[in-house]
Amino acid sequence: MRATGITLSAQQHQFIAARAAERGLTDRVEVRLQDYRDFGSQPKTTAAFDAVSSIEMGEHVGEQYYSSYARILYGALKPGGRLLLQQMSRRADAAPGGGAFIEAYIAPDMHMRPLWQTLRYLQDADFEIVSVEAMREHYARTAEHWIATLEDRFNEFVALLGEEVARVWRLYLAGGRLAFEEGRMGVDQILAGKPAVSRR
Repeated sequence: MRATGITLSAQQHQFIAARAAERGLTDRVEVRLQDYRDFGSQPKTTAAFDAVSSIEMGEHVGEQYYSSYARILYGALKPGGRLLLQQMSRRADAAPGGGAFIEAYIAPDMHMRPLWQTLRYLQDADFEIVSVEAMREHYARTAEHWIATLEDRFNEFVALLGEEVARVWRLYLAGGRLAFEEGRMGVDQILAGKPAVSRR
């Protein structure tokens, strides 16, 4: 079994490559410092994978690019392959970027949409939706643990990135936990399949 990952973060790239080397997996784990659009344009990645996962990246693609993103995910899979997409969602009447604070200090490229809109994009790319699992309640608890970890190691965080950044993340995590608890924000795992035989 082989795994290929892509990231735009040099820090993530270095961390994953080092972990793979430490564990003797460099012959089976490849991580590329690459934009997904470049990945999707390479002939050798077309219909190359049995499974693809996208974990909380879809919120950062941009609404105008999401249909292309879904087609790239589809194109990377072999016929009969599976996609696991984990992504945050938001009600239709809520700010898709999460509001002024998040857009200014955390993720200026964030765009969350209602779950049904993401499902529509995937179906329009010819995916079959296999299952959907809502993880909102779990994420409220997860955010509690993140907050506890931040508080326990707050001084380390400050030493690493400064007090202003530490305080911004403290506020962001508290607000995120509340948004999950109140159902204003969700996280969903979508399992989708590429049909073994083209339906077009």
